[in-house]
Amino acid sequence: MHGSDLDLAGAVRWTQANHKTDKDGREWEQWATANGVGPMRDPARHSAETLRRFLEDVKEGLSDQVLDTARKRDQALQQLESTLGDSPKEKSLIRLLKLTRDHINFSISYGCLCLDASKPTRLKRKVEAPANVEDLLLAVDCEMVETEEDDNTLAQVCACNAAGEVLMNRLVKPEGTITDFRTAITGIEAKDLENLDYSLHDAQAELRRLIGPQTVLVGHTLHRDLSAMRMDALLILDISLLYGIHGQPKRRPALAHLVKQVLRRDDFRAANSTEVHDCVQDVLMTMEVALHRLRNVGNYGKEVPVTVWVAAPPAVETELAARKLYVHRIPQRDDAFPALASLFAGLPRELSVEGLQMVTTAMGNQKLKGAEVSFLSKDLAEQAFLALPAESVEIDQAQRPQKLVRIHFPERTALVCVRPILAGIGRACLETPTLVKEEAAPPESERTPAPPEEKPTPEAKPAAKVWQGKGWPGWRRAAEEALRAAPGQALHWMKLASELVERRQQQAGGSSKEASEPLETLQLLALAALPEEFISDETPLVRLPG
Repeated sequence: MHGSDLDLAGAVRWTQANHKTDKDGREWEQWATANGVGPMRDPARHSAETLRRFLEDVKEGLSDQVLDTARKRDQALQQLESTLGDSPKEKSLIRLLKLTRDHINFSISYGCLCLDASKPTRLKRKVEAPANVEDLLLAVDCEMVETEEDDNTLAQVCACNAAGEVLMNRLVKPEGTITDFRTAITGIEAKDLENLDYSLHDAQAELRRLIGPQTVLVGHTLHRDLSAMRMDALLILDISLLYGIHGQPKRRPALAHLVKQVLRRDDFRAANSTEVHDCVQDVLMTMEVALHRLRNVGNYGKEVPVTVWVAAPPAVETELAARKLYVHRIPQRDDAFPALASLFAGLPRELSVEGLQMVTTAMGNQKLKGAEVSFLSKDLAEQAFLALPAESVEIDQAQRPQKLVRIHFPERTALVCVRPILAGIGRACLETPTLVKEEAAPPESERTPAPPEEKPTPEAKPAAKVWQGKGWPGWRRAAEEALRAAPGQALHWMKLASELVERRQQQAGGSSKEASEPLETLQLLALAALPEEFISDETPLVRLPG
């Protein structure tokens, strides 16, 4: 797809994630079916005209707003590039801005900020480059509370420059009636917001005064902050799009994890073992992480990498977590809870469940759910896990045993994954797994003999890969075909991405420009095309839904 088409596809994906509907109350998939444009869920596989029609049905003029903002972003970046010099740090800043802008999730996160922005973005005049390119950076962080009208209403905003000077630290009077201060996260209490007369409009005006013609806004998932501010921006550096987590390619690393992994600091949000945010500290650490990537360009060699991978965060070992099992890949159904309750009710009486709670999966998948199952002790949780009959047993990325277990609905069955929350529990099942009994194998005389193994001669070259179909079928369909052909219909995400990229480079069809993109760009496109129901944060395997 061309750049403008990707922006439109990202805008439609944004409507999917936020459940935006057209004037008749239909979300994207329902609209596509009703308008006869095909069953393809992925917006990127539809024409620009189709995407425009849907966005116009969501809000008149939305598609033009999206494309106009995208053009301004491209022009602002080109203008900045022509202004800056050729020093390594200046080139690095441009590269990081381009990586943020070109990230497959950028258009999903930032493409529709214009929809709720109080003022449209404007391309400002060209000015002379500063003596130090870091002077262009302005980090922003916000804290939000929940109101009757909005789950994320602005309550605090902070901003700092690259020198570590806090330029703005304001509590903001939330609009609407507050229903949850989220004190455990925000640190904001009711008394902090009493008698405030500093409004959202005041915060917007103060922040805009800090933004110059070529200011680069820096943030961690900055789209959430800008959305709460009801603002948009042209030059954006989002550190959550520049780092990734090993084994979990679609998961964005948390700010606290980046501070620990990148800056090697253990004192951030850890001194009192709480997760309470400090807006000032958050914005300062966000800037430090961004500066680390900017200043360490020489450590990466000739080319700044698309993604810098960091180690996955370890599970927090607590007594409560030790007493729990986690169930995921549960179909989103009204009768999912009783189906799970029935599964665990079938265990011996001494292994009775203390609590069963449905939870949202880490990936926010709307078609699959998770559940936490609590027991009275760690030993009972382990015994219950070992007693569950399983179709198969595997080890996940965190070295925890995981069982594939069948649950029963009135009209069908479904396979779900069950594992302990902590590593080291239930590993006995790896030696003697409790597998579901299968039909007896046929007698030796009735078995079909296996064909003799063909051993290539030392001179033989590996056969060229033969792809299905006559041309490139698109990322999602190619992934489905690769998984169907894989043992157990599952592949490690890195192996799958490599196979998809190899096929894209070799097979004709689609955009020739896309096929010639750099290897890292193709890998990102491959991973971004994987449907949420194919993946899990709990395992590096990508698998077809059962």
